[in-house]
Amino acid sequence: MDSGFLNLIDPTDEVMADRGFPIQSDLVMRQAKLIIPPPGQGSEQMTKENVLKTKAVANVRIHVERAIGRIKCFQILKNTLPITLVPLANEIFTICSAVSNLQPPLVK
Repeated sequence: MDSGFLNLIDPTDEVMADRGFPIQSDLVMRQAKLIIPPPGQGSEQMTKENVLKTKAVANVRIHVERAIGRIKCFQILKNTLPITLVPLANEIFTICSAVSNLQPPLVK
């Protein structure tokens, strides 16, 4: 709520999160959808539907992790950011993200 992230959500957006993020009601108010893996069944076997949903979320998550990995490759983001650059942190991250988007696609 304090970060302003929810203000960036548009209607019909889908937000992927881990279980335990209590943002479902906030997303519904913005007409967006929360995508989370289905809850575990304990010692019981998962239903076929939940297995398929878990696989689908995992497949997307792999691409998200790869995109994050590309951004982390920038030397300026590998180390502690000097205090003098803190006011520019958002711009630095935005530029690193934009440059990583110019690389070949993650998905063929």
